[in-house]
Amino acid sequence: MPETDSDASADTARFQAFKDRSDELPSPWRMRASGSKIGILSLIVIVVAIFAALIGSLLVG
Repeated sequence: MPETDSDASADTARFQAFKDRSDELPSPWRMRASGSKIGILSLIVIVVAIFAALIGSLLVG
């Protein structure tokens, strides 16, 4: 593992600067996705899971 010589006060200062930034982006928990995008994403996840199960069953059995 590489050794790190990070200064705790420098890390704290970087965190404070990150926390106090003033950007116009809303918080992640306030962002909303439309229902159709959520449905498409869930469909993709289900299809990938089915393909993974099929490939797994073909490799094992």
